[in-house]
Amino acid sequence: MNRILIIFLIIGFYSCGEKQKSEKKAENVEIGKSVSELKDFELLQDFEKNKEEFGTPDTFELNEDLIEGGELKVYHDKNFDYVVMDFWLYGETGKLNYTYWTEKDGKMKFKFVKQVKYKYDKPFNQKDIKIDTTIYYLSFSELKKKLFDINQTEIRNEKLIDSINTEVESFFKEVTKGTEIVK
Repeated sequence: MNRILIIFLIIGFYSCGEKQKSEKKAENVEIGKSVSELKDFELLQDFEKNKEEFGTPDTFELNEDLIEGGELKVYHDKNFDYVVMDFWLYGETGKLNYTYWTEKDGKMKFKFVKQVKYKYDKPFNQKDIKIDTTIYYLSFSELKKKLFDINQTEIRNEKLIDSINTEVESFFKEVTKGTEIVK
């Protein structure tokens, strides 16, 4: 009787272990599917949540025509279907941060862009500087581009959308021309 009970216990433990393995596999498949469907702020949240999985980014110095310099960090990983390019440019009276989420196919098709402008009221090396920060998010996931403010509220001003779009695209072209970013 004890042997039969032990056999049933062993079979029970084994089947529970197999069930947990199959649930984990199903969970991994769902995560993989959802990454390709991410858009807009979901991309930003997914990247922040999984930033460590991307490992050490490729870093490029940006010194051409810049007073104080800058850098570009490129995050890419085979498990994600997007690439993140984080640009920082430093100046005496401000700094710029543009973060681009692009398609992974190497064509640099934008999915989502975060633009942050820091404007100082006086040169950064002086005391008691005040910083004015402007943040915009530009979505390329719909047929029509969408612009959002810092509170993720959609902005419907067509002139402002066109202006930010032109800035985002021309900045990218100017800073990356002649540079092979993704290996």
